[in-house]
Amino acid sequence: MKLNTDSPPYVIGFAAIVSAVFTAAIMTLHVATADAVRRNEAVLEDKAKVELFDYGDPARMTGEQIAAIVGRRVVELKPPLVDPNSGRQFRLYKAYDTDHRKPGARLIAYAFPIGGIGFWARIDGLLAVDPNAARIVGVVFPSHSETPGLGGRISTDKDWREGFGKVKLPGGVRGDGRYVFVGGDTPPGESDPRFGRHVDAITGATGTSDAVGRFINRDLHHFLQALRKAREDRPNDLR
Repeated sequence: MKLNTDSPPYVIGFAAIVSAVFTAAIMTLHVATADAVRRNEAVLEDKAKVELFDYGDPARMTGEQIAAIVGRRVVELKPPLVDPNSGRQFRLYKAYDTDHRKPGARLIAYAFPIGGIGFWARIDGLLAVDPNAARIVGVVFPSHSETPGLGGRISTDKDWREGFGKVKLPGGVRGDGRYVFVGGDTPPGESDPRFGRHVDAITGATGTSDAVGRFINRDLHHFLQALRKAREDRPNDLR
């Protein structure tokens, strides 16, 4: 009996078989590459930590050198910090000036993940504060989809990112939720409440700059509340 290839049952059955084959192929590829994807993500994050904590130029270091220096100088605190008000959890990285296992190793910063929707898509980064939560140490954005040469400068313009490293946090862990002021036509004077907390917007990328300012303020606020709680409950873990 000749098959009627134009009949609805045949078309539906054929489409189902093709879909199943392609779905199986995609799932197999996903499983096969999952470990490689995780390794690449870990390398990208380690490079970000080297740059954030000023351990060297990751572009001039091998993957082995990057992994080694991060392994010696950076410790992830477990369990993560928790903001008692919002319930948000934060992975906390403690950075040291030398091998953290050596006597006399000095804690230089805390870092935690930040992120949100930029002008086009999600932006993910790491932000670091000093151990007293008195100032921002720096920020990096290893993952984003902003326009190259415009919003994409959040990852390539080191001078712009260094502007965050000059931001003071006068309220420390008891800040009011507004820590960084991104953008503005003129730099604020000493009488302006933005003084010492202002970062210029990226030229031609106001939308990206505004978005970065919003989620940094949001995430920093929740993180500082989580840090304040951790200081009360587990101060030894923060050393």
